Amino acid sequence: MNPSEVLLETRVADSTVTIVRYAPFQEIRPHAHGEEGLTIVLHGTFLEEAQHRTMLAGAGSVATRPYGLRHTNRFGPNGAVILAVIPDRDRFDEPIREWSWAEIPVAFRAGLRLIARDEDALPELLATLGPPERPNGVLMARARRLLDDTEARPSVSALAQTMDVHPVHLARQFRQAYGLSPRDYRTLQMVKRATTAILATRTPLSRVAYDCGFADHSHMCRAFRRMAGWNPSRLRVS
Repeated sequence: MNPSEVLLETRVADSTVTIVRYAPFQEIRPHAHGEEGLTIVLHGTFLEEAQHRTMLAGAGSVATRPYGLRHTNRFGPNGAVILAVIPDRDRFDEPIREWSWAEIPVAFRAGLRLIARDEDALPELLATLGPPERPNGVLMARARRLLDDTEARPSVSALAQTMDVHPVHLARQFRQAYGLSPRDYRTLQMVKRATTAILATRTPLSRVAYDCGFADHSHMCRAFRRMAGWNPSRLRVS
């Protein structure tokens, strides 16, 4: 096996997302990067040494690396598969200030969504890594009203631009206020509207899906399974 192998490289917003497989016991000698970075361990174990400390991260861990941090990397007996996010500039729009690592399920999920080039995933990922913020109630109420618009269906970045706030700031405050991301809130509201329509009318499910903002019936079924664990047809009792 080659020491490392790039499995995927793609663009998301203003960043490059790569998935790299590293060989068992591979070592990358002390080095520094000219930009910040995020690392998500998809498989195996990943060891990083910096600032006289050692980080040992397993699958599901998310690590942040500030600009210019000198560090050494080693990989475990089974190697590792790493998802890395690197900004076009030397720093993300909201800079990483600490070298840290943690298992944050919401961050891991957002990282997986980057593979599908989901632009909402990057601000949501960065939002999970910063310190908690006290939500601005007026700002969050406005965000909810905009997300409830079935015609617009704005992305997090577009919503933030409309509200004249930073996307990461919006995503962090929204999760702090309501316990879920703007994207999941929007999907949940669509599921709620569809549930009402299915129970209150005999409208065909394909039409319900369209009226409630879904792309098609399959899109609605996926949303129901993700939010509730079952298909919307279960509500349609003959």
